[in-house]
Amino acid sequence: MALTWEVIFPLSTTVISLMFTLSLLEQYYRKRKPHQFVWFIAMVLFTVTAGAEGLSLLLGHWNPFVYRLYYVLAAVQVSFMGAGVLYLLAVRNVINETNLHRAILLFGTIWLFFSYIFTTIDAIFLYILVPAILMELFGIIYWINVRLSDKLALQNKIRGIHFAHLFIFFSVYIFVIMTIKAFTTPVNMELLRTGGQVSGLAWQQNPSDPTEPRAAIRLFSPLHTVPGGVALIGGAFFSYIMWQLSLKKQTGKFSWKQGFFNIYIGIGALVLAWGAFLSGFGLGTLYISEVISVTLMYFGFLESDKISAKKLINTLTLQWLWRKEPVKMP
Repeated sequence: MALTWEVIFPLSTTVISLMFTLSLLEQYYRKRKPHQFVWFIAMVLFTVTAGAEGLSLLLGHWNPFVYRLYYVLAAVQVSFMGAGVLYLLAVRNVINETNLHRAILLFGTIWLFFSYIFTTIDAIFLYILVPAILMELFGIIYWINVRLSDKLALQNKIRGIHFAHLFIFFSVYIFVIMTIKAFTTPVNMELLRTGGQVSGLAWQQNPSDPTEPRAAIRLFSPLHTVPGGVALIGGAFFSYIMWQLSLKKQTGKFSWKQGFFNIYIGIGALVLAWGAFLSGFGLGTLYISEVISVTLMYFGFLESDKISAKKLINTLTLQWLWRKEPVKMP
């Protein structure tokens, strides 16, 4: 085993993300909201992938099976994070019957754009391109229906929560195709033997050659990270802005401290996105960006739920599991 200073980052990320996961599970235990459960799944995946990074550093090499699984889970976890925001916006009626077409067209366009470009490289992306086109057509038809029909007639037919279902279903659909591709694509065994921050470079047979085209499996990542990042980062900052506008309307002035936890979450997501982007070009930024990101997002979560130190300790020691009935806490 190789115990180096670099391993501190993924191991720290694993510990913090595990704490985050338990806190989310405890919150879902109390409140039973769909976005909490989706975020819980996302943080389970985050914990697993961070743990895989730490394990590879400790062992001094990547196991090919673990690497393949790690790569696909690291991508889809961003989709689940974004889906959690969409569920929250749907529950708060921000995404509703009258503006649902905007969400469908926005995310449908992202999937359509990338799958169309990547189809010229690998025909497997046709399996994503075709349903993305159908999603766009549905969004257009729905928009026309909103404009021409009585808006009240749309009530109780298609709600924001249904789009959140569609988003997560389509993300899982892409994940399945990506997983099949990952386990049928050869990896660079020489690079995996280093056990370091290989990111997506292990799919390239000659990662030191900048002229070599990206392996098709690496092209799946934007199909998760871009729509997931737009939902997560955009949703966090949008929520903060709407919070302040609501305060301005009610009290006549802004209160920058209220709802600021959204900024922590948004910045944390930005740090993760930037670190992952740079790591795709061989820069060793992923592990340190992950620990900064999860720390900021966890702090934002604790602030949002007003979790006291005592309650946090109870959560991390699983004391809430022994209660017979969920206890509603402020």
